[in-house]
Amino acid sequence: MKKNESQDALSLNNILDRLRQEYWKNLSERGTEEKQEGVELLSFWLGDENYGVDLSFSRHLLQMPRIVKLPRVPAHISGVFNLRGDIVAVLDLRVLFGMKASALTDDSRLLVVESKGVSIALLLDRIGDIIFAETKNLQKITSEQISIPSQFLKGYFLPSREKEKILIYLDLEQLLASEKIVSGFKEG
Repeated sequence: MKKNESQDALSLNNILDRLRQEYWKNLSERGTEEKQEGVELLSFWLGDENYGVDLSFSRHLLQMPRIVKLPRVPAHISGVFNLRGDIVAVLDLRVLFGMKASALTDDSRLLVVESKGVSIALLLDRIGDIIFAETKNLQKITSEQISIPSQFLKGYFLPSREKEKILIYLDLEQLLASEKIVSGFKEG
């Protein structure tokens, strides 16, 4: 009887091994078939508008530190703060985009982003989620549809759920390279 039990255990182990191999093979094949082109976005809110930036540019997400106001800088530069010994400028996207500035709340956050060696903190009303957006679903946006300068936009994504709003996809590379941003730090 022990011989039969031993053979049954061996055949059961063989069956389990084959099932595992098939499972991993199917899983790896499905992974290559279903691979989708897209981008991971960090979503956030400015008033009632939902925005997203490429997560790869994000460096830090911070609660509001003490911001020091600077004289003779454009209104969209709220000031600077110390981030581990580095002085980082705070960009108020609301002011830059022509919206009414809002008071800081407990939900307000700074998102430190970096592109091509330029770091800046974006002032956000509140943080959203990290989402994966398929690039095939990216819609073009025109200046007639929104008041934000079109050079700062990559487009928008339609909501995936009924009660959600569209997600406006910001072009951080263009934003941080913009003369409007950089000129805020030139002497003059």
